[in-house]
Amino acid sequence: MKCLICGSDSAGEVCNKCSRLEKILYQKEWTNKGGFMRKSEDFRIVVSNMRISGRVAISDKSSGLNARTDNMSHYLLNIQDCSQVNYQGKSTVMVKIENTSGENAQYTRYCFLPGFEEADQLIAAIADGKQKAATLTDRIRQTNGIASSTPAPASAAASIPTPAPRPAAPTPTPAPAPRPAAPTPAPAAAPSSYDTVALSSVASDINEFETKIKKLKVLRDNGILSEEEYQAEKKKLVSIF
Repeated sequence: MKCLICGSDSAGEVCNKCSRLEKILYQKEWTNKGGFMRKSEDFRIVVSNMRISGRVAISDKSSGLNARTDNMSHYLLNIQDCSQVNYQGKSTVMVKIENTSGENAQYTRYCFLPGFEEADQLIAAIADGKQKAATLTDRIRQTNGIASSTPAPASAAASIPTPAPRPAAPTPTPAPAPRPAAPTPAPAAAPSSYDTVALSSVASDINEFETKIKKLKVLRDNGILSEEEYQAEKKKLVSIF
């Protein structure tokens, strides 16, 4: 048998040398009671970046007829399908594995996982693992100088339709900017009447008169001016104002 990755002699589909690069991506063990006698059986499934392996119910027919519970180990890129089917009257995950490369004996096998309850996680792990297996296989073959013949891995999960792009929202037409309001003219100062000017002048004269009278009183009170001199100066101010 030839290793389906590097092409060297191998006891299985993946040789010991290549298996050193193997990394587990998903694994699960569970027990299921099935069959006419309700017999308990232990199952196991392991997905890596190279292989799918474990203990499952294996049949040569998609109907699961004459299935036997046994160990299996297959190159991950040989997985053709992973889906929910009816097996022994119950909904069960089925993994279809097929080798058509011609490197080894060609075969088609159907692996059933009765009582398995993590279908979504398994399908996602297989899809992720197939991508990694394809990349790793190409890298190993390039290192060994072997032409790459790795098929593009089909996703094990159902394709999800890409939602149609939403039409672009119409660009709103900007509203015209409001015109700036004309500045309100400041009210013109009322013209000063003749009477206002006259009264203002009178008030100024009275203030000045009172100021000078106060000064004269200070001079008199401090003995600088006599009473006669004070009265004389006061009369002069009165005559002026």
